Amino acid sequence: MLNRRVLRIKVMQALYAFFQSDNDRVDVAVRNLQKNIYGIYNLYIYQMSFLIEIVDFARETIEIKKNKYFPTEEEANPNTRFVNNSIILKIENSPDFKRKHEELKINWADQEVLIRKTYQQITEADFFQAYMKNQEDSSDNDFRVLEQIVDTFIAENEALQQYFEDINVFWADDFDVACFMLVKSLKYLKNSTEKNPFLPTLFGNQQGDDEKEEIKFLTDLFSKTVMHRDEFDDLIEARVDNWEIDRIALMDSLLIKMALAEFTEFPTIPTKVTINEYIEISKMYSTPKSKIFINGLLDKLLFELTEKKKIKKTGRGLIG
Repeated sequence: MLNRRVLRIKVMQALYAFFQSDNDRVDVAVRNLQKNIYGIYNLYIYQMSFLIEIVDFARETIEIKKNKYFPTEEEANPNTRFVNNSIILKIENSPDFKRKHEELKINWADQEVLIRKTYQQITEADFFQAYMKNQEDSSDNDFRVLEQIVDTFIAENEALQQYFEDINVFWADDFDVACFMLVKSLKYLKNSTEKNPFLPTLFGNQQGDDEKEEIKFLTDLFSKTVMHRDEFDDLIEARVDNWEIDRIALMDSLLIKMALAEFTEFPTIPTKVTINEYIEISKMYSTPKSKIFINGLLDKLLFELTEKKKIKKTGRGLIG
């Protein structure tokens, strides 16, 4: 589920912390980076569990109202569309979800207030009320309501974010990524014909070669950027007129070094892809003018390195 842009961002964050610290153990930093990446999957399972917990709370609420001495007609014959959402049932039957939930020992017993409040907010939302009134049972409708719940009441839930940050401080940076993964999984489960489906894995729907390739990309990008940082500093400084390297915004300098590592050390990644990726990342993490600066400097450096035959691309990584 994680794409290369997310991996680049995680490498960028790890490099920023590494260069700001006194630590010189690249191997330790790489292990921590890998641990952090796999930790995103745990956060995603926690978010999925929170969604299931809300549904469980809805079921309990229905049962309590049904068992009143004098239930109303609506309480005696409740609308079960949400609690029988087809995608929710697939998650609950998923062997992957059950296994990971058990491994992580997830328990929401001390978060009843948060769950009740979130459920109440969901039931008051116009999109939820429209879903409950809709007479058409469809997987598309089931997906859309869950997507909106994730976007509105999980992704924007500050109390939930704080709860997760208390569990793992790194999860503060990964919260949005995990939400993206959750929505992607809901869509995958919507289209699945299996009653007991497996969940998508961290790097796709199948582990194995894809996982090894992505972990290698992650590790190599970090290691090679560190290894060649002084050389890259010299290249950058030589191409920046009247501008010393230490006056360039730290994040800009870091993104340019990562791009140079991809230019020179990753033969299968097209240079255009590299430039576009780091321009897009700069829009999210650097200054408003950074994209122009980074684009212009990378164009100059690409021309220079190509002239010196320092860039050797093969296959789909051919320049251009």
